[in-house]
Amino acid sequence: MTAPPLDGLRVLELATGVAGPYAGRLLAMLGATVAKVEPPGGDPLRRQPVDDGPVGPISPAYIHLNAGKLSIRADAADLAWPHVIIDSRLRADLVGTSLDPAGLDPTSGPKLVSVTAWGIDADTAGEVADELLVQAASGILGFNGDPGGPPLRLAGWQSQYLAGGCAAAGAMAALRLDVAHVEVSWLGALLTGVELTYADALHCDRRRPLPGPHPPNAYPSGAIPCSDGFVAPGSIRAVDWEMQCLLYGLPELVDDPSYSDRHRRAGHVAELWDRIRPWYAARTKREIFQLALDTPWAVGMVMTPSDALTDEHLLERGFLGPVRTAHGVVRAPIRPVRMAGLPVPGQAVSEPAADELVPAGPRPARSLRRLDGLRLIEMTVAWAGPFVGNFLAPLGVDVVKIEAQAPFDGWRALRPYDHGMPPGLEHLVDDNRWFEASGLFNALNKGKRGCVVDLSAHGGREVLLDLVASADALVSNFSAHVLPSLGLDWESLSAVNPGLVVVRMPAFGVEGPYAGAAGYGSILEAMSGLGHRQGYEHEDARISNIYFPDPAAGMHATVALLAGLDRRDRTGEGGEIDLSHQEVTWLGSGEALVLADRSGRDIDRLGNREPGRPDVTIRPEGEGWVATTGVATEPVTDPWTAPHGPRLADWIHPLDHPVTGPVRQIAHPLRLDGVRPVAARHAPLFDADTDAVLAEVAGYDDARLAALRAAGAIGGELPPPADLGYRF
Repeated sequence: MTAPPLDGLRVLELATGVAGPYAGRLLAMLGATVAKVEPPGGDPLRRQPVDDGPVGPISPAYIHLNAGKLSIRADAADLAWPHVIIDSRLRADLVGTSLDPAGLDPTSGPKLVSVTAWGIDADTAGEVADELLVQAASGILGFNGDPGGPPLRLAGWQSQYLAGGCAAAGAMAALRLDVAHVEVSWLGALLTGVELTYADALHCDRRRPLPGPHPPNAYPSGAIPCSDGFVAPGSIRAVDWEMQCLLYGLPELVDDPSYSDRHRRAGHVAELWDRIRPWYAARTKREIFQLALDTPWAVGMVMTPSDALTDEHLLERGFLGPVRTAHGVVRAPIRPVRMAGLPVPGQAVSEPAADELVPAGPRPARSLRRLDGLRLIEMTVAWAGPFVGNFLAPLGVDVVKIEAQAPFDGWRALRPYDHGMPPGLEHLVDDNRWFEASGLFNALNKGKRGCVVDLSAHGGREVLLDLVASADALVSNFSAHVLPSLGLDWESLSAVNPGLVVVRMPAFGVEGPYAGAAGYGSILEAMSGLGHRQGYEHEDARISNIYFPDPAAGMHATVALLAGLDRRDRTGEGGEIDLSHQEVTWLGSGEALVLADRSGRDIDRLGNREPGRPDVTIRPEGEGWVATTGVATEPVTDPWTAPHGPRLADWIHPLDHPVTGPVRQIAHPLRLDGVRPVAARHAPLFDADTDAVLAEVAGYDDARLAALRAAGAIGGELPPPADLGYRF
């Protein structure tokens, strides 16, 4: 059998709660040996409610987060044993101990990863019920909910899950750096999940109105009722609207000026709903989703956890599997991605202090290449794919972003400019430098170099393969068919570089019955458990306007890529990794899947409440809102007010740009020995780096570069936006 990618990695887990244990769970699912030390009486998460129902003999949350780990006695925790230690205590608790960060050796000791709610130097490390407070401080609450009503949280413990993913990535990154201590906070991790909206706020101070349950700027939207539940129609792309009109039997709406543009449809929501309601009422959610498989329309089912347990796609992909507990076997997520050596067999939940350290003895050396010696080729657009390079470039990885002249990355033209130019940049409306001024593109592509290659032109594919030949990894978030259709399948890529690690991350993964379906954030919320759990308590389903599956997928793709590189460095074997946005978003609701399998019921919708803590809520105060646990309170902020408050003082930093000038950006979510990684350069200007990249990486001389430009295989220039139909 193929060994799992993190075979031989040793992790000592001293953390309790959700975030730290989720980091350990990810590493265990990828093959690490994780030994957990629980406090006296056991980890409180063993008794953690997940909704208003009974907890049972062991919490579904504990099962999901701690399967596949050893549980050892505290006196067996020899610090010479692990490569990585995951802890959830404050610095004040560690001073004078063997884990005092000031005394750790960055070259010979284990790497300490600290995961807390607000940071290691805060007054409190945080407890599970502080989720609402962190969401309030991050700004995520301030643009989710109904106008005039209380803000609405993102369902579950999403800041803690995202922080766990960040900690797992930080642990693997630290093994390739001369650092001893990695700090992760739930707040900092969650800010990476709101970066899209902060790009709007920080770049041009454009305030986004609360969208309500059905965002009008992309209607039909939100959770739409059908005969047996809810669906989430995609209406962002032009093809989505065209397909809907044909399927509704209303082809005349395609060219109707009141409906043809999504911004115009925003003014006709009620009358449009009257026309399409009967169509939805006559069909099941499965019948409607089948249209996503048969046509170009992007639409999702609002899946319950019970749906997931019997879903043909998840079953065929093997996402769920058996986990043994002292009280029987349950089904739970058993792997984060599909790759060689996974899933790890025999996953079980140990009783407290029931295990011995196996293997024992001091940790063996783990020889890995430094991050600043690695090169990543990025064939990505939008948010989830670029997240990977955005995380790794400030850590020293050379990230080369492949772009094309036609079609170019649409995020160069996306918000805020579909609502007017930001102050001071109005002169760019007739200038192709307009495509360099997108707050979204510039926020998500910091530190990368660009290379413009036309893969459809003669010689273009060969250019890409020449770049791949000297790269360590390639990541792509295109649809499942795109790379093979370009002649860039695994066989072709590995033929020029057998040690290459490739991460492919379509919405529903590379293989399986749904692999051909289109999907973006709102649709993945529906298909991944969030849509079912979200909403005010009187609702039956809710799709947010946050697109949270994108950063969740990006964070897990980073974890998967680093795991693949770990195996490559130790064995010389490259490989292809198949990541599904749907599956990694379900990981953030894994307790709901365990509950559904064990108890035969779906998790309750709690609105803004925390399970087991009825005092955790939101109340009005002055002109705003306050989140409270009954003990602590936190003002509810949004991306326009939060940057001016004390909580985010350390999380916003300026980055200069030759077109826009200095623009404030969300800071990197890690601290390494107390220092925040910072991107060495701004996002790439279109075609500014192409020749330099190809000369350095592929060894092309001036004559070859000139010939490729003449053939249209590389380079190019984007026309002024008005020439492409953009109007202001």
